[in-house]
Amino acid sequence: MISLKLMIFLSIIILIYFLIVLRAVRNGKFPIKSSVLWFCFGFLMIIFICFPKLLLNMAKLVGIEAISNMLLFGGVLALLILSFDLYKQMNQEKRKNIILAQEIGILKNEIKNK
Repeated sequence: MISLKLMIFLSIIILIYFLIVLRAVRNGKFPIKSSVLWFCFGFLMIIFICFPKLLLNMAKLVGIEAISNMLLFGGVLALLILSFDLYKQMNQEKRKNIILAQEIGILKNEIKNK
């Protein structure tokens, strides 16, 4: 069981995490679309802090015996999801750059021909 002091400490850490993400969104350094995923992970952390038995039950359901192993598995899974999201965004930007380069090439050709 998790102690009350640890629950309070972790809740403060998560609150600071939310404030950092919110500040980055406000300053335009972080797109709102991407922040949704970060906020979801934050809410999951809050749920697991408030209801630690839920994490234990999930570990038993999956067949993992130690909670620390479940946390490690969850962390790796979260990193995989974030990596996939970043890869998807990178490919979208890559496509935009290709289209932009083609449009610039067409415009340069039109200017050269006139």
